[in-house]
Amino acid sequence: MKIIENKELNNVAIVKQTIDDTSDLPYIPPSPLPAKSFAMLVVAPAGGGKTSFWTSLLLSHPTKKKPHINRVYYRYFDKIILFSPSKDTLCMDKLKLDESRCFLKYNDEDLINFIEEEKEGPNLNNLIILDDSIKQIKNNKEVHKLVLNRRHISHNPDEDNKAGLSVLITSQKFNAADTYLRNNMSDIIIFKTSVKNELESIKNDLMSDLDKDMQDKLLKKAFEKKYGFLYVKNYMPTIDRYYINFDKVVFDDLKDEDDDDIVIKAYKQEEKKDDLKDIKNKS
Repeated sequence: MKIIENKELNNVAIVKQTIDDTSDLPYIPPSPLPAKSFAMLVVAPAGGGKTSFWTSLLLSHPTKKKPHINRVYYRYFDKIILFSPSKDTLCMDKLKLDESRCFLKYNDEDLINFIEEEKEGPNLNNLIILDDSIKQIKNNKEVHKLVLNRRHISHNPDEDNKAGLSVLITSQKFNAADTYLRNNMSDIIIFKTSVKNELESIKNDLMSDLDKDMQDKLLKKAFEKKYGFLYVKNYMPTIDRYYINFDKVVFDDLKDEDDDDIVIKAYKQEEKKDDLKDIKNKS
């Protein structure tokens, strides 16, 4: 592969979007979890761990007895709206969600009303959870609009701060989420599955940058423990894309000389340069 440098367009300024400002957040969650206006899809069969996953994200925090526990999204969101047919069996006493914003069944009206109210009020950092509602939201225009425009849809330009609106969707099957949703998720969590067509869709939709052998190795490693999961940062290049649970996957044995390999090699070279600089500075 040969790349010819464009000398006339080699320094185009990047303009940061103020809507992505995180300075007004209470804290920044630990990496690789996203900080603001994310769209997360959590996939697991019944009893596979998806509900425990998102409730743990909201409840996990250090205590006197357990100071080593990570604070993830504990008291992080100003408001949470929940759509879940399992609402009555969730640990609502611990989650302490406002009952007026919790619904047993999804409908467009409740979603639209919440967004419109937030658009007219102060700019808050909110979360919408669509738990086991995948049949109701499949190919739904309002949910598509929510996912696509989540960074802007609830922002009030007449108020201070910058609104944040995140979306968390759970599904028992990866294929049950429509293609639009799958393609526009920023973060995707896949718990263990052995269903052949599910695995093929995961490989084709999420892992096309890896060869088949690497796909199989990665999935096998991710699923070797009962509640292990593959975490895909859907907007990121290969070198920053894959995690097993929350541990980053580093590829040392990619063989094909494609674009991603070149990026990886350049990335490693930059690390070596930084190491050399550190050595020189210390000497």
